[in-house]
Amino acid sequence: MDFRDLDVDCVSKTSGRQSWIVVLTGNSCCFRLMFDIVRTDVSLADWDSLIFTVHWPVTACLMWKEGKPTHTCILPENHVWTIHGIWPNQEGGKEGPFFCNRTWIFDPDRIETLRPQLIRVWPNIHGNDSVDSLWKHEWEKHGTCAALDPKFASEELYFNQGIQWVSYFESFKVKNYHITRILSQQLVVPSMSTKYNVTLIHDVLEKAIGAVPTIGCEFDKDTGNVYLSEIRLCFQRDLTLMDCKHNQKLTGLQSVTNCPTNKLIMYPGKASFTKSSRQHRRMFHHKGKNLKNIS
Repeated sequence: MDFRDLDVDCVSKTSGRQSWIVVLTGNSCCFRLMFDIVRTDVSLADWDSLIFTVHWPVTACLMWKEGKPTHTCILPENHVWTIHGIWPNQEGGKEGPFFCNRTWIFDPDRIETLRPQLIRVWPNIHGNDSVDSLWKHEWEKHGTCAALDPKFASEELYFNQGIQWVSYFESFKVKNYHITRILSQQLVVPSMSTKYNVTLIHDVLEKAIGAVPTIGCEFDKDTGNVYLSEIRLCFQRDLTLMDCKHNQKLTGLQSVTNCPTNKLIMYPGKASFTKSSRQHRRMFHHKGKNLKNIS
């Protein structure tokens, strides 16, 4: 077969764990053998649910600054929860799969029409990184696996689903999962003086959303403060909301949160950045293993 007769830019053939990529240039072709690039051990059957994770930018910023003193943050002007990612999850709550197609490199041009909305609801908090770096990471690690389902078969479809889930406007077709609004309507608002019981936050969310969420906290071992960090909503592959899977080793609320149920937690406001440099030297760590960071 003469590849020069093909009216295509690239032909690929995958066999076992090897992928042949044929790149055509003019009248010549170049062959490359690539190992472990396109994962042939992963199929749509390897995940059955999605974790939609939003994080609180102030807490995310505090963690980022702890990593390195020169780190800077870009916080949303409207002071709202923002998207971290949409993560395929395996049956039984097992994490992953990840990086299902390393040849499918994130292309920012594919989401250009969504960019204004993404900057608003799915921004990169890390000021030292490029605007696109979070989107690139989430697409290549998680999006390429979500794309095994036709509903997520492009960067545009994947990122647009996140926009839909945090839509500011109620729609006949789209249910609103605007976490900031849900909490504020029950007087759970960012504060550097008021602390909250995680049971209250969990109950408010479950009642408004209609399913059991997972709530994540970060712990400051220097001050003993506990900071509300992230909220995860779980969906079946057909995008039907479902209860997040419980940690079978724990019971009740403790099975879906790493936040303490016997002490109050902080939902920090932007005022936290006026604290002393000593107070900013935080040592965050996850308490327990029931809420893993799969980013």
